[in-house]
Amino acid sequence: MFSTRTLTAELVQLADVPACLSTAGLNGSRYVAVNASYLRLIERVWPEIQSKELLAAGSAVNSAQRDRRLWMLDNNGYYDAEPAEVRAATGRIIPVEISSQRVWCSGVACDLEYLMPLPPEKPHGAGSGVSETASRRASFTPRFSASLKSMSLLDRQILVGRILSLAAEGAVLATRLAEPQETGRTLAAIVEHLSVYQVVNHARPTQIGFDFSDLEYHQLEDLLLRVAGEIWRLVMACEDREIVEMLRCLIVEYTMPKPVVVTW
Repeated sequence: MFSTRTLTAELVQLADVPACLSTAGLNGSRYVAVNASYLRLIERVWPEIQSKELLAAGSAVNSAQRDRRLWMLDNNGYYDAEPAEVRAATGRIIPVEISSQRVWCSGVACDLEYLMPLPPEKPHGAGSGVSETASRRASFTPRFSASLKSMSLLDRQILVGRILSLAAEGAVLATRLAEPQETGRTLAAIVEHLSVYQVVNHARPTQIGFDFSDLEYHQLEDLLLRVAGEIWRLVMACEDREIVEMLRCLIVEYTMPKPVVVTW
């Protein structure tokens, strides 16, 4: 259909930075279109937010900054490079700058936003990378692997990134609960290997957050399977049933340990 709404939505898709088109309004602003960069930024797939309210979908952060930006759109029709925050699906708050223009799309007032993510704030003492030594990769379960193959590359990247973030945060929590023995030392090593991806979680400053958005899909998959492989080793060796159950919950829905060859 040839309309100003579809043409503006196409502009969003062509942007080389995260971009979003939404209906105008303080509380009733709804998603009209976003591009792949925007979905990667907030770690969501389009069906999760399509036609949803920005605040209700959890992506927009209600704040005095947002009220100021909406006031400028209502009164000036635009703003440039304003500080803002968006919320990722894992709860991490991401600082950005937004430039926006109030536009009319097929008779409906809309806001066209372009976002520039700011460099993530790294915690002091973050490590230099993930260890490549002697990691036993896990495997995806057949059901989850089949589901991944049916998805687009973008959706796979977002989903695996979210799972990896939750597994990493769970490993941090388990480290704090584990006794300072072999299990605790192994968990601490996993967390240390992931420390290069640690960022400050502005939503929960006392909790470690992780940002894997710079990784390509094959890197995300490899890292998740290596982390899951290390966790499976602990699951099979640890005698603390509480820690075992916590670790299993992090990985059992998606992965299984490296297959063991059984001879009869």
